[in-house]
Amino acid sequence: MVTWQLQTAKAKLSELLRAVREEGPQTISVRGHEEFVIMRKEDAPVKRPPKTWDELYAGVKGAGDRLLLPTREPESTRDLQLAEDLAGWDED
Repeated sequence: MVTWQLQTAKAKLSELLRAVREEGPQTISVRGHEEFVIMRKEDAPVKRPPKTWDELYAGVKGAGDRLLLPTREPESTRDLQLAEDLAGWDED
């Protein structure tokens, strides 16, 4: 992938677009940092909408004992002292 400086890309936009068509995605740098990638619309990744709950459920429905869930680290829990907290409440 070729990197173009921003000022060069602006001055030679037609050449940049031709290079995208013929050579593939091109990178544009701003102040020495690669920030943008120019590509043909056909080459851009397709953004899919998030799955609905029904679609997620359909993927596991009927799995029964064969459904393996990833292990999770135990969440940190707060030590709750409800009896002491509630003792200070006034009952109406």
